[in-house]
Amino acid sequence: MQRHNRGLLAVDKQGNRVLFLNPETFAVEQELNAFPPRPHELLMLPQLEKAYVPIYGDGIHGDNPHPGHKVAIIDLRLRQISGFIDLSPLKAPHSGQLGRDGKVYLCCENSAAVAVIDPVSDRVEKTIQLPSHNAHRLTLSPSGRKLFTENEEDASITVVDLCEAEGRIIDNILMPGPISGIAASPKHPYLVASAADAPLLYVVDRQSHRIRQRLTLPGHQQPCQVVRFSANGERLVAIGDQEPVVTLFDELLNPLGDIHVGNKPMDGCFSEDNHSLLIANEGDGSLSLIDLQQMKVIATPQAGTGCEVLSYFQLKS
Repeated sequence: MQRHNRGLLAVDKQGNRVLFLNPETFAVEQELNAFPPRPHELLMLPQLEKAYVPIYGDGIHGDNPHPGHKVAIIDLRLRQISGFIDLSPLKAPHSGQLGRDGKVYLCCENSAAVAVIDPVSDRVEKTIQLPSHNAHRLTLSPSGRKLFTENEEDASITVVDLCEAEGRIIDNILMPGPISGIAASPKHPYLVASAADAPLLYVVDRQSHRIRQRLTLPGHQQPCQVVRFSANGERLVAIGDQEPVVTLFDELLNPLGDIHVGNKPMDGCFSEDNHSLLIANEGDGSLSLIDLQQMKVIATPQAGTGCEVLSYFQLKS
């Protein structure tokens, strides 16, 4: 069987499949389609040569009548589904992140809980219950000590101390309104949360848990959803929700400009060299490749029916 060291993985939510794309041409090299409805979100674990794709269910946030309870395990080397993790009784797995302790922390939205998974054995080790009605997305501090969940309609961010064995809730930050995205800076002691009711970002101090700044998004008519930092922390992107625009900031959160992208952008990923940003446009099945020096879209390849999220990966030879 052919072996690959480098690639681009995309979750085609609308097509109910996962695609391996050529990282240069964006052509589909491999398609995986044996999924329950629907693959949603993506967590890369290249050091273990795998990726996790949560099976969220057939609905959307706030309206998910048949929530999923599994996580698909993708073998990045062989480019195949190697199995599923059953999270039952937890429901609607969503965003996740690898901690410095080597464990995966995964929001289970409808259960208002975080599942803690050992990615070596692919087993759930424990569950952290949250003082919320849901748990939409999470982010970890670079030190790995604190975990933050954004609880969307509850207008709160829950703070979990991971230094204690079971994970102790140490704060529940009340926000001015509902929020829909969250990301911790890899370089500075703050996290950014996107407002769900206005084109606005909140900057929250990771130590004091206080809002230290509000960033308006004048290029947006609607609230944005996903906020994502580059791996080196030098760029932040705020991606429009139901609106074909993204806004870029530098590491000090100075705005760099707005860029028009495709229909219904959902998420994006920075290239390994941080020279480009790739946005997945779920509404029209396109990708927008943005040159970060020119600050403009330089290619709009088609990929799948409607990809939600994607990520580059590099494996050891």
